[in-house]
Amino acid sequence: MPHRNKRLFFALRPDPQVRGQLVQLQRDYNQPGANVHRAENLHMTLAFLGMVDQRRYETICHMASRLKESGFRLRLDHTGYWRRPKILWCAPSHTPQPLASLVTHLWDGLESCGFEPEQRAYKPHVTLMRKAATVRQQQLKSEIIWPVSHFELMWSHNKDGALHYESLNRWPLVGSK
Repeated sequence: MPHRNKRLFFALRPDPQVRGQLVQLQRDYNQPGANVHRAENLHMTLAFLGMVDQRRYETICHMASRLKESGFRLRLDHTGYWRRPKILWCAPSHTPQPLASLVTHLWDGLESCGFEPEQRAYKPHVTLMRKAATVRQQQLKSEIIWPVSHFELMWSHNKDGALHYESLNRWPLVGSK
C-alpha cells in the first residue's frame, strides 16, 4: 500500500459463478435510472474502517493474518430495499455462525488496533444497486449458494469518475477448498 491514507473495508467477494448470479438478479430488476453496482464491485462488507494510514494498514493486516475462522456456505435467498439510502440488496435470511464469528473476531482485533466498532447490528447483504426505486422484500425463486473460502481487505476509491473496489490483501478461511 502506498504511503497515503486509503478508505478501507474488510469484505467477502463472490467467485465468478456467484457474481454471475448476482448480475443476473440485477438485470431481473431492470431499473434504468438506478446506479447498478458493476460486477467487479459486488461484495459483502464485513467491517468498514474508513481512512487508514500505512502504519495502521500493516497492523490490521497482521491482525487479520492471525484469524483462524472457518470457511462456510452462504445462502442468499431474498432481496430487500432500504428506503433512506434507496439501496436494493440481496441477503441471507439467516446469518451462518461462521460469518457471525468472522465479523465478531474481526472487530475484536480491530478494536485492539484502535478502531471503534460499528454500533449497529451486523446485517449481511450485497448491494445490488443504489438510487433504486422502491422494491418490496421477496424470496428468490432459487437461492444463490456462495462458498466462502477467504476474506479480503478492500480499498474504495474513485478512478476515471467511477467507484472502484480494489483488493489489497486476502486471507484464507480454515477448511476451505
